[in-house]
Amino acid sequence: MADLDELPPEVQALRKVLFFEDLTPEDVERVATIGERRTYQAGESIVRKEEEGLDLFVVLSGTAQVQAGGKVHTLGPGQFFGEMALLAGRPRSATVTAAEPVEAMTIRAMYFKPFLVKNGSVAVALLEGVAARLREVQDRVDAASGPPGSGEH
Repeated sequence: MADLDELPPEVQALRKVLFFEDLTPEDVERVATIGERRTYQAGESIVRKEEEGLDLFVVLSGTAQVQAGGKVHTLGPGQFFGEMALLAGRPRSATVTAAEPVEAMTIRAMYFKPFLVKNGSVAVALLEGVAARLREVQDRVDAASGPPGSGEH
């Protein structure tokens, strides 16, 4: 296995993604082989809320603004979005726009699902990553709704 600095940029970026952090270096390299690099100009929409989602996006360089629920979040290199579209084929829940030139790796569901079937270790790591993200969201919802016992059940 090559030194991390000698890996292709997309593999280095995938290694930093929470979604893929528990994968072996070989698994990450296999994920990178099914991805495609795309470039977006500042102000360009990467995805729009409610459109059909078929791709996971991993930001390789630049920053993107996520607009969801009346709030704006910034994503930078190594961060990702679109995992629900990738796994569940759900419409987009947010609009994501390039804040500056963005290079991203996209992974299409039509390639990713068969890939998961052939690479069980990737599927397990992915499920763990989704569970962790859902827990973070639930924790934020719980915190926003006030102390335990303060609301109706």
